[in-house]
Amino acid sequence: MKLREEVAQTAWFVKEQGRLDVLRKRRLVRRGLHLPVLPRRRRTPGEIWAVTMVRDELDVLGATIAHLFAQGVDHVLVSDNLSTDGTRELLAELASRNSQLHLAVDDEPAYHQAEKMTRLAAAATRAGADWIVPFDADEFWFAPGGSLADHLRTLARERPDVGIVRAAFHNMLPVGPWPGPMRMDASPVVPGKVAIRSHPLATLSVGNHGASRVGAMADGLKVAHAAYRSLGQLTRKLRQGTDAVMRTDPRSGMARHWRAGAALSDADLREVWTRITSGESDDRINFRFGGPTVTVDPWAWTLWDPDRVLPDAPAHSMYADE
Repeated sequence: MKLREEVAQTAWFVKEQGRLDVLRKRRLVRRGLHLPVLPRRRRTPGEIWAVTMVRDELDVLGATIAHLFAQGVDHVLVSDNLSTDGTRELLAELASRNSQLHLAVDDEPAYHQAEKMTRLAAAATRAGADWIVPFDADEFWFAPGGSLADHLRTLARERPDVGIVRAAFHNMLPVGPWPGPMRMDASPVVPGKVAIRSHPLATLSVGNHGASRVGAMADGLKVAHAAYRSLGQLTRKLRQGTDAVMRTDPRSGMARHWRAGAALSDADLREVWTRITSGESDDRINFRFGGPTVTVDPWAWTLWDPDRVLPDAPAHSMYADE
């Protein structure tokens, strides 16, 4: 079975990654994304690396990185993509004080996210990762009943066949000044996110919503998603994200929520912000609550929903036409 899976992984990789459009993107990513010198060691069973690409996330990234280390992650590899708000300086300072935080520099302006994240995951694999958690700067990963690291390591012992672990994805918005209490949607958004068991030929999809990795799938992880944290940050994310996507492939349907929001006026976006922070959906930026919503303080959580205040609710799509 193991040999058959490896043959399947190799065949898929050669077929998909050998396409001309993918090869072009990978070439641009290799040219623009400069990796740091990473530790080279024999793989330690259970070693966990978190990887991400960020741009202008100064208000949240420090908290996200601290959260990952508190959850037992061994190393964090962060690629900064042309930040101008002090994000890169913050990362350099944090990395100078913590040898487990590694800073890559990405000078490629186009949004080749799948290829960039796959490159980071491959670097972590070479450095000794057993598990890889691909995260965004606004995502706080949890497991029920214990830490993220304990959950993944237990899963590796009990289910060595698992290659991908799915994470339910819960949106949340501030109910007052950021950071502070959050209004969280008990209904997760689909598609969710994934963590993967490392593999030299594994690839990640756009948004880290999926991966091409042999093995079984498991559920159990949770993500608290602080996508929008202030009116200014909402406006910047929609317009900056749209600019990056248009540099990538203006004809694709990628990130249509960014595109829809970027077309709105400042006045429209103020109205959007008022609506969504009061608990209402707004299809102008494809932000929808599945409900019910619960006010929580996730910054005090060491595991998912420790007080069990979130009711079970079915997953929903962010898009009104799905």
